[in-house]
Amino acid sequence: MLNIHSSQKQHAFMPKLATWLLSRLANPAYRDELIGDMEEEYTERQEANQEASYWLLRQTTLAIWDGQKAMIRTTGFVKALSIILCVLALPTIALFVGWLSNMHMPSEHLWQLLMAGEVHFILFNTEYWEIAWNESGVSHLDVMMFIHVQSILWAMVYAVSAYLFLKKIKPSVWIFSAFSMAYILVPYLFGYGVISLFELPPRIVGPILAFMMLAPFFTLPMSVGFLFKGVKK
Repeated sequence: MLNIHSSQKQHAFMPKLATWLLSRLANPAYRDELIGDMEEEYTERQEANQEASYWLLRQTTLAIWDGQKAMIRTTGFVKALSIILCVLALPTIALFVGWLSNMHMPSEHLWQLLMAGEVHFILFNTEYWEIAWNESGVSHLDVMMFIHVQSILWAMVYAVSAYLFLKKIKPSVWIFSAFSMAYILVPYLFGYGVISLFELPPRIVGPILAFMMLAPFFTLPMSVGFLFKGVKK
């Protein structure tokens, strides 16, 4: 009878919000045991007139942090993240390629950013989005705009490297993601570095910009495919 009363008292004292957060965000490997232990400790602190609210807040925060760290280590989380990246990046690159291929007399500001290789700044420019979407957007895209030999070769090199890396090393999901991200980012960083270091004419900058954008365009979906098929842990 005393045990039943004590259990009811614990559940009465444990704030529902803390229990709800823990039941959803704490580490699932020991979530139920953790909630039970925290309920017991919280009740004991209340009965002993010790500081309980701050203790509960701190312990709940730490438990949630631990649970989220465990979640981001899982293969499922990385796979979901890779799909989101694809959904966001591929249309953005396609729209930029369409704008670049159909560009007519851009503003002085956009032209300067383009000649500096600063595509990352262009993509946060409202003027670019208005022009790209309304004047040279999706309806102006053509398959031939995406035929770029150097970018395709880069993606093929990545495919062979990824296959051998998975076969020989058998990396964790995060190690393989870092490996793939290097292949995705290197073309952009390399092109940006070359354009920044040398004053190149537009006829030279154009192909470099194409490589900067199209190499990741081809490599990114390949990396997702390898992530889903090749990484088991």
